[in-house]
Amino acid sequence: MSAEDTQPADPQPTQRHLTGLWFEDLHPGFSIHSPRRTITEADIVAFAGLSGDFNPLHVDETAARRTIFRGRIAHGLLVQSVASGLVNQTGAFHGTLTALTEMRIRYLSPVRAGDTISVILTVKSVDPQPSVKRGRVEFDARVTNQHGESVIEGGWTIISKRRPTH
Repeated sequence: MSAEDTQPADPQPTQRHLTGLWFEDLHPGFSIHSPRRTITEADIVAFAGLSGDFNPLHVDETAARRTIFRGRIAHGLLVQSVASGLVNQTGAFHGTLTALTEMRIRYLSPVRAGDTISVILTVKSVDPQPSVKRGRVEFDARVTNQHGESVIEGGWTIISKRRPTH
């Protein structure tokens, strides 16, 4: 018996590799699970250069060892950016996303080079506003590491297109 066979059944089926979900397809409890990606040393260095954030916590191992983290960690916004890309890779919003209007981010645990992350978005609420062509969807967002531990929790709000009626 594999470890997967001993896991409890998920009451909400996993949604992966979706294509352009319309507002009408999204309902409270519906989940989108992303693929995984390993954060690399190159990611951290590139993000420092791109963002201009050369905080020693991210780029200086000697200084970072003296912090509560006992070594270098990835930028929180790097991890959040990768999480956004992972959700994009699911295809869930291809052609149906009008706007990402809000992200709420709470950092729970550090991510280091070599850690592998994935994302679960779960629909928290739907609101038929702002128009007959679009609706607002609020998600609970959870980024986990390779051990299934939450490293970021928060929420995303999007404006999604409604399914055409013609």
